[in-house]
Amino acid sequence: MQKRKIIFRADGGPTIGMGHFIRTLALAEMLKNDFHCIYATQTPTIYQINEIEKVCRERIDLPSDKSHFNFFLNILAGDEIVVLDNYYFTTEYQRQIKKRNCKLVCIDDIHNQHFVCDLIINHSEGLDQSSYSAEKYTRFLLGYKFALLRKEYLSEAETPMKKKIYGCLIMMGGADPLNISMNLAYILDNLGLKLPIAIVFGAAYKNEQYFERFKNIVCFKGITSSEVFELMQLSVFGILSASTVAIEACAARLPFICGYFIDNQKEIYTGIESNMLAICVGDLREIKDYQLIESIEKITNLQIAENLVNRQIALLDKKSQARFINIFKMI
Repeated sequence: MQKRKIIFRADGGPTIGMGHFIRTLALAEMLKNDFHCIYATQTPTIYQINEIEKVCRERIDLPSDKSHFNFFLNILAGDEIVVLDNYYFTTEYQRQIKKRNCKLVCIDDIHNQHFVCDLIINHSEGLDQSSYSAEKYTRFLLGYKFALLRKEYLSEAETPMKKKIYGCLIMMGGADPLNISMNLAYILDNLGLKLPIAIVFGAAYKNEQYFERFKNIVCFKGITSSEVFELMQLSVFGILSASTVAIEACAARLPFICGYFIDNQKEIYTGIESNMLAICVGDLREIKDYQLIESIEKITNLQIAENLVNRQIALLDKKSQARFINIFKMI
């Protein structure tokens, strides 16, 4: 029997970062054994191509200009499930997809427009559907029950405790356009942590050469999801942006310090803060040395760290794949 097609439509790059791309690919990975998964994106990098080929059966390269909107509409046969993930897909664009008789899923974390899709996915914790304007038939998949994570993070097998190699793991997203990592590196460098500091940059980051001045910092760029998971296992604690990486840390059971630096991170941040899943420090653009030092003192307290991890375990059960498969089969 021929499997039903799902076309995942998301982009990534230096300007918009890799968040949309990564979380959409995570959903594709969860569904790939039950559906024919296709990924449509603009001007993919070598990194993106490699990641797509690991998961999807086909890739569609879209034009780099605004003609990509109509180009995508014209390839739809009408029997597909379409998954959209970006802020420039308007209500009218959703209607155009629905007019082609496709089922439509939107991954969204800013809810700033009306939705006409069949499903809305938002893995921020603490929301309900009253946050959205949508059609009566729209179904909502909200919170960590529907965490959009790669397979390493959803494995329910016990992960053996590993010897810690790094004192701290810093991750500020694929592009880190405000160079928050550098500011954190200066503060941490003066603390004299016993173990080295690991900093992960996305493939879009451009300033890694400036970290060569730090003797106690090890930099990683454009590494795979499984390699990031491994670093989480090897680190005492993390300092992470309130993005998908913070939800990944909850699944990896990593004690971490969490902050935000752009508006679309505030929703995930609020869910983490209200459920006490991390030490929350607010806006990372404004963090002071003493605030970070106080937070590190807390996170390295074994009892505090254990309490954070226990709450992560209680809230994120790693069963989102089964939930997604069942729901997509019923669309």
